[in-house]
Amino acid sequence: MSDLFQGQTMTESFKFISAGTARTFKFGFQPDKVTFYNLSDWTATAAGKPISVWFRGQSTAARAYQSNVIDSAAAQSFNFVDTATNGFTVADTAAGVPAFRALIAGVTQANPCVVTTTAAHGFQTNQIARFTDLGDVGISNRGMQQLDGNRYAIVVLSATTFSLKDVITDEAINSTGFTTWVAGGRITIETRVISINNPEASAYVANPFEYDPTEYRLTAGTAVMGSDGDVFMIEVIKFGEVTDLGDLLV
Repeated sequence: MSDLFQGQTMTESFKFISAGTARTFKFGFQPDKVTFYNLSDWTATAAGKPISVWFRGQSTAARAYQSNVIDSAAAQSFNFVDTATNGFTVADTAAGVPAFRALIAGVTQANPCVVTTTAAHGFQTNQIARFTDLGDVGISNRGMQQLDGNRYAIVVLSATTFSLKDVITDEAINSTGFTTWVAGGRITIETRVISINNPEASAYVANPFEYDPTEYRLTAGTAVMGSDGDVFMIEVIKFGEVTDLGDLLV
């Protein structure tokens, strides 16, 4: 489902059995209103909260507007409760493009050669990286001139480290005889696409060249999720148009 709704109302719904703990839900579009119906709590005791409502842009992120059952016998008496904690929290993921460059914080003289970046690099194994700004730069020598200007395939070791291998032979780069790294240097990923996605492959890897869209997520806290085993229906609505009428003066 696309978020390009072109001014039309969009809806979707979910059904689940609660584990009684907070849970994050992902939607196919940016919702304006989400309603949780706890079907197990519909005629429960005075503590029952069969309906919890979230509105986009409400003043407090964790707030859930809930109906509280007062008279379970008649199942007709309700009271609205403003739950300020353990309610709803927006958990959207940020959109963007994959990382393609990083600054160097260290390079080992070892087999294989291992590079450490100043921050999480976001690279993937088998991407091709080009090294620049090493060796003699102006009046300073930053070391590791053997890497400067060259391209290597990388093998990710951690969020901030990766080793190097030859692009053609796939053999590890032995840097034991290279000059000592002193400071500086940068890496630029030159191949954003590492392979064609094959649905029959044992491990599917998302195409790193694609733009990473926003994922619309909403975390429902324990005040909303009820007890373990409660049955829920969720109603998700994107309004076709919202008109702000402002202050209706007398």
